[in-house]
Amino acid sequence: MDVEITAGTVDDVADLEPLWLAMLDHHREVTGERWPVRGPGESWALCSEQYRTWLGEGAALLFLAHRATPAGTRELIGYLLCQLLPSGPTFDLGPSHGEVHSLVVSDRARGGGVGSALLQTCKRELRARGVTHWSIGVVEANRDAVRLYERLGFAPWVQHMLAPLDE
Repeated sequence: MDVEITAGTVDDVADLEPLWLAMLDHHREVTGERWPVRGPGESWALCSEQYRTWLGEGAALLFLAHRATPAGTRELIGYLLCQLLPSGPTFDLGPSHGEVHSLVVSDRARGGGVGSALLQTCKRELRARGVTHWSIGVVEANRDAVRLYERLGFAPWVQHMLAPLDE
């Protein structure tokens, strides 16, 4: 698949909504009824506000994946948003590290190397900025994503556990 990866800006955030909502549905599918997933309107409102804030403050990187269509236009088929976070007091990760907040690839493009291309582009940009470490969170039940991240060198680091308080 011929994919073009470009840097995005705060002006591109509105275009991400369909991909975000598809990812939200995917999370609902892989987690089943075990974990509560927000409704689409509320989820996108919160997400787009975060993205705009982070990008506006220069605290995030956005990468867009497009492919050419037979009609000669470009179709957005994926994106990656990476936060630039200060390192905490425990682990010496340098002045800042990258936290891949969102990696989203359309259902039609999944398995075609788009996620890998987005991650590699992000990795190059982080290195160019002098960042030495990055991390990514993944829903444990999303086994395909876990395999992708492991192939790219990610390994378990901090385990987050979740439990409802009513049990």
